[in-house]
Amino acid sequence: MRDWLLAGVLLVASPAWAADPINEAGPSREELAQMNAATRAWDRYAELSRRSNPAVVGVLADSSVRHFGFLRDLARFGSPEQLRRVPSPDRTVVYCLRATRSDAQLAAMDDNAVAALAFREGWAGVADDGDTPHLSHVTLISDTMAVGELGPPTGAQFQFGPDLVREKGQWKVVTQSLTLDEAQAVAQTAREAGMSETQMAQAIVAHMLGDEDAAAASLSVLDRPLRDDPALRTRLNESWPDYAAAYGHRVLAVGRKADDGDGFAQFVYGMLLYSGESPEFAKQDKSRGLAYLEKASENGNVQAAWAVASGLMTEQTTGAAALAERSRRALPHVRRAAEAGIPEAMAALGSFYFNGAGGIARDCRIAEEWQARAEDAGHRYARNDRVWSLAACPIGGQRDPARALQLAATMIEHADELAAAELDTVAAAYAANGRFAEATDFQKRAIMALAQDDDATRHRMQNRLQNYQSRRPWTQSYNAFELSE
Repeated sequence: MRDWLLAGVLLVASPAWAADPINEAGPSREELAQMNAATRAWDRYAELSRRSNPAVVGVLADSSVRHFGFLRDLARFGSPEQLRRVPSPDRTVVYCLRATRSDAQLAAMDDNAVAALAFREGWAGVADDGDTPHLSHVTLISDTMAVGELGPPTGAQFQFGPDLVREKGQWKVVTQSLTLDEAQAVAQTAREAGMSETQMAQAIVAHMLGDEDAAAASLSVLDRPLRDDPALRTRLNESWPDYAAAYGHRVLAVGRKADDGDGFAQFVYGMLLYSGESPEFAKQDKSRGLAYLEKASENGNVQAAWAVASGLMTEQTTGAAALAERSRRALPHVRRAAEAGIPEAMAALGSFYFNGAGGIARDCRIAEEWQARAEDAGHRYARNDRVWSLAACPIGGQRDPARALQLAATMIEHADELAAAELDTVAAAYAANGRFAEATDFQKRAIMALAQDDDATRHRMQNRLQNYQSRRPWTQSYNAFELSE
């Protein structure tokens, strides 16, 4: 559908199949030659279709030619319910076929003839109202399959375009691989115009047929099949296209790009493997996902750095040695993300310094500096962290009880809204200043607010309560990151 060609799609899935290990070898000379050949195939397709030249059929993949045959059959005997199942660009082609051809005429047309008609009439192909779109990159995912990009990554997504396949030594374009992209663009255009999907379909059909009044008025008629044949309708269901197959191919392309050393691809692919959010494409593999994310972080991807740090620090790990190794592995990624301005990472780096975790020396002052930066950047619990660092620091020369209580004033004003950990922090600040009655009161409130199943934290809070009841302040001498529950 030529007037609404979307450049790409944000990937949300990961593949169930395994990619090669990270090798960063880059394409061989033969692969470069095939990438160039695939690019030329797209250029020829785009130029011919832009000019409504039916010779474009010669550049179509066999599956695409068959797809136009499917649209012919859908036009002939597809029910309204079946018509609503196909993406809007294909639905438009069906409407145009029904509006311009009889059932007998369509029955006499083979798949190639239908494809040629669609391109000649401008019902398919790229727009003819601008420059011919070129591919900025082609990724080979096998000897016979490639995925093109219609522009460089935006920083948030890849601008994936067509699938391309090599058939009998020639690269061909898989036109239906763009159909869901085009449908998304149509839907976005309709939203921006304040139109319903039906209104947009009427407008598109009217534009394509060149008769606005007649086309708009007849759309309800065009919903009905040219031939009522239940058996043939059932056969349509048995040959329904897999429109989402292109998404799986794009994920494979991201995996290949990641293996070739592309930092953004390593981030995307790592997140997809780590999350496993789309089971129709994905088999979750957290260890492989983290490996890709670590490579992306090392290549300077800040989002990957924080993803690695978060993933590592939430892993279920036991044993002092394993916990220490986890902190050591996470620290460079935490630091990279913090130095790049991620508020959560700033707060986390402050906690690393406060605890002396990951192999760095404990320093409560540096900890509080990072936590202050996190607060300035909007981190919700950074004030709590700052108060804790100043009140519970085990290094006497770095502890600052007066400043801790001063910073806690805002928290105390909203005591009824505080979580258990925040009440615990206020209690430590009061105790550091010798105000043990208030410390005891807030510590009891913290214990009351704690989740019932958090026995380890409850035990530590109760120990602190005993300190305050004995008129003793409390400092954190242990490393919380390496504490075995």
